[in-house]
Amino acid sequence: MFAARKLLGLVGVLLMTAAFTLAPGAAGAAGAAGAEEVTFTSDGTRLNGTVFAPPGTGHRRPGLVLVSVSGWMPREELHKMVAPFVDAGVVTFVYEKRTAGYSATQRSYSRLADDALAAVRLLRARPDVDPDRVGLWGVSEGGWVAPLVAARSPEVGFVVLLAASGVQPARQTAWHLDNLLRHDGVSGPLALNGVRLAEGLGQFPEAAFDPASALTRMRQPVFAVWGADDHTVPPAESMAVVRNALEAGGNHDYTMRVVSSATHPLARGTTWIVPEFYDLVVAWLKSPEAAGRSDAPPAQERTSLPVEPRTWYESAWAQGGALVLMAVLFSAYLGAGLAGRRRRRRAAAAQRSARGPEQGSQQGPERQPQRGSQRESQLGSQPESQRDSRHDPGMRRTARLLAVCGLLAPLGLVCYVVALLLTQRTGAVGGVVVPYLALRGIVLLAVAAMAFVAAGWWRARRRITRAERVRLGLLLGGGAVLLPWAAYWGLLFG
Repeated sequence: MFAARKLLGLVGVLLMTAAFTLAPGAAGAAGAAGAEEVTFTSDGTRLNGTVFAPPGTGHRRPGLVLVSVSGWMPREELHKMVAPFVDAGVVTFVYEKRTAGYSATQRSYSRLADDALAAVRLLRARPDVDPDRVGLWGVSEGGWVAPLVAARSPEVGFVVLLAASGVQPARQTAWHLDNLLRHDGVSGPLALNGVRLAEGLGQFPEAAFDPASALTRMRQPVFAVWGADDHTVPPAESMAVVRNALEAGGNHDYTMRVVSSATHPLARGTTWIVPEFYDLVVAWLKSPEAAGRSDAPPAQERTSLPVEPRTWYESAWAQGGALVLMAVLFSAYLGAGLAGRRRRRRAAAAQRSARGPEQGSQQGPERQPQRGSQRESQLGSQPESQRDSRHDPGMRRTARLLAVCGLLAPLGLVCYVVALLLTQRTGAVGGVVVPYLALRGIVLLAVAAMAFVAAGWWRARRRITRAERVRLGLLLGGGAVLLPWAAYWGLLFG
């Protein structure tokens, strides 16, 4: 999500100087650190990584394992993230995230924790690392994984959390997507309802993961940092959850800091992780007591909302049922109309065939006018009660428009919600969320068409055949489902 910032801003990280020192003479250029490619196995999966070791000084150093953000990052960018720690004399391990069992719709934080623990053990076994001072650095999603590892094993000496979410993944994602939409001028329940539907359909992995459970069981020192302007993770709520969970577990050895004017994970301008973060962590590693103060929580504009359904119609089965019902009703109207037209064409062909070739040739060039006159004669002689809306072109076209819009709106919404969840982009062009406006336009057009069809049906109710009543009943039934569905998704009232 911040790929451009990473590429542009990590230059500033590489310019860190020897100010990041744990002991005199320990600092050095990041490029001078020894980089060793290593391989280790976790849960039967082979993982690759790189250990960065500062120039040797004859004594063991602290070690740090990076547990990175969600998704995959190029290894070069991960290397740049840890460069200031290496310059400060910390042996740092960066490993590539597993591909087996990790995707947008499948992941296990427990398995990721197993991977991180295997990485900790690899670092502890090195002769240049102090095994009692090997810790974890969890960034964003890694902030959910690192406490799991620490709660499982005393082999973890300390934990550094950067932009860690204290709320469940589904709740955090809904809050983040809502912020993105609001930034582009769209307010309403779209983000929350989209995440709720994805979770209910089982397409949001680890949606209800509770970070407080692992935090409560941690006994290691914790250093946690958030950006005051983070709109991806709710910073004030997360600080409160982390603090309360540690306190509830009897762990009072924590430090919580807030960096002003920093977004997610700790970005400012074109710099993805501001230099102050490395200063704070290094100072804490050198002297936890001296750096042990905690900041007040930052101001947070909106509180995140729970994703769990509160009423029956918010459940996945109700929303899924509404989608299926609309698809069936609107498709049935169009299908019945198509079948009726085919029957009429076959009947007309049979009638022409019954007239014989001589009668057809006698009509000659006057065939079309006679046909029209014959149809008018038939309509004129047909009892008024048997005439249906097929003879009203305006109503027929409007009814088709309602059916088409009624199919497009749910399909378009599902596609947009999927794209929003996968890309975490609103699709805004020039500050205008085009997909959302298009969906609203389709829904409003369907509402207008439904009103026109309903009014026309009422006026012609004595002239409509039973078959046409059934078709219009299907159509307006679909519209009756569409109205509350669109209101629930915020497509009727902006």
